[in-house]
Amino acid sequence: MKHDLRYFLQSLKKQAPELLRQVKREVSPQWELSAVQKRLEVQKRLPVLSFDRVTGSKMPVVTNLFASRAHLALALEVSPDEVVARFAEAQKNGLPTKTVSTGPVKDIVLQGDEATLSKLPLITHCEKDAGPYLTSGVTVMRDPETGKLNAGIYRNLRTSPTSLTMNMAPLCHGAEILSRAEAEGQHVQAAIIVGHHPALCMASQQRGELGDFELDTMGALVEEPVDVVPAETVDIPVPADAEIVIEGTIRTDTWADDGPFGDYWLYYAPAKRARVFEITAITHRHDAIFHDIFNVGPEHLVLFSLGMEGVVFDQLKRIVPELQAIHVPVCGSGNLVYVQIKKGIDGQGINAALAALGAYRFKCAIVVDEDVDIYDDGKVLWAMMTRTQADRSIFTVPGSYVSRVDPTGYPAWQMGDEGARLLSTRLGIDATKPMDPAFPEVAEPPRELWTTLDLARYID
Repeated sequence: MKHDLRYFLQSLKKQAPELLRQVKREVSPQWELSAVQKRLEVQKRLPVLSFDRVTGSKMPVVTNLFASRAHLALALEVSPDEVVARFAEAQKNGLPTKTVSTGPVKDIVLQGDEATLSKLPLITHCEKDAGPYLTSGVTVMRDPETGKLNAGIYRNLRTSPTSLTMNMAPLCHGAEILSRAEAEGQHVQAAIIVGHHPALCMASQQRGELGDFELDTMGALVEEPVDVVPAETVDIPVPADAEIVIEGTIRTDTWADDGPFGDYWLYYAPAKRARVFEITAITHRHDAIFHDIFNVGPEHLVLFSLGMEGVVFDQLKRIVPELQAIHVPVCGSGNLVYVQIKKGIDGQGINAALAALGAYRFKCAIVVDEDVDIYDDGKVLWAMMTRTQADRSIFTVPGSYVSRVDPTGYPAWQMGDEGARLLSTRLGIDATKPMDPAFPEVAEPPRELWTTLDLARYID
């Protein structure tokens, strides 16, 4: 297929060269690479970065592929406001994969003693991370009970030259497959894909039904079937045009400590027990490019939020016909959703907030009118401060599960004070204008004039 990582990088170079930067200086995989990203982020600069020389490896590293909605739009060749709709449609109408005889990912095949992580530039991102992590790998596993395939991104700590942790959230499909396999005394075959067109990682974030294969969603996203080839040592189809594939078995009888780890809440998640992935083979292109995701950078949140937006928009539209758009902003660490509606009667704002909180594990939902730009955090904050009253526009829902890494979470009653802090209190805010006819109009120049004005006639 034409849509691979190299195709995206070439397209970016032609269409938006300002979003692609090459780092020729040698950098350490421990902290230095991520320090460059952090410095740029503070300066509000989010280019795709290509690190040509990383100490200890011959593979270059690319990162920041998902640093903003504009990056996602360029990858899908649509406008930024079309990304969520394209994702929702692809999730509903996947394009099945196409099996081919071979592909670039089979250029080099390593098995036995050669199949080690020593060649891969695994990155240590944060000062107190437990060690080098693989953060971009899309793990494809086969359900031993049904034979169906599932894919997702999980964090993988290098624990030895031939093993990684496989740490996943308890409510994801992968965790469900592993729990059932453990009950039957079975291990789970899997392959970790590292480096492909950004649509692969996007598709891995879908929130569909168990058994909906994410590579089919990827095909629909790029409007081209994903070419796949059989893995060498496991019964898994892998993308023929991937950069690297790590094959192995997820043990259901072996656990290892994983963490601390800088998580998407931008705090360190404490060490947890995680399953162990034992490597049986590694295949890669002869000039493979290693893809990394900065775990506490904006791209983690932009990518993570895409799956939420796709499924929540589809669900909300069915029960909130007034829905215009939704947005999960980076500033909310994946726990905040903005909902834009065309309000007809009072009460619709509260109803929309309740529906949004029920559609996904958001900690807070803010509902605004269609005249508020939900991609501008400042405009949403303005609506909150000028269109709400605390005793009428805001409500809370205690005792709900949001995330296992919420640093302010509290234990369920039966767990006592020492139990896992799994519960959170959700917040809904109706920041829509009251329907009172006396409510003042927004003050601005004539809208038709300023929205169509050609600035090139006034500013060089």
